Amino acid sequence: MRRFALVILAVLAGCATPPDKIAGVPNAGPCTPADKERLAVLTNQQNKAATGDALGVFLIGVPVSSMSGGDHETEIAVLKGRCGPPKT
Repeated sequence: MRRFALVILAVLAGCATPPDKIAGVPNAGPCTPADKERLAVLTNQQNKAATGDALGVFLIGVPVSSMSGGDHETEIAVLKGRCGPPKT
């Protein structure tokens, strides 16, 4: 039973983080309109990846979106540090 719990925790740790829970990483550089646009696109993709991972873990036990390259947490953190959270 303990091994099963560890496997579940490992799978959940691999899931995509929702964009509103990603903290910005302070970095130098101006926030350009292209950065703002890229942040909006990546935020939308990250929302879809987080939802897909939750569904994948529920149905088959695997975070499918994160495994297929859908997790953009690092780039979102950098862009949030430069531009702040996207305006909705």
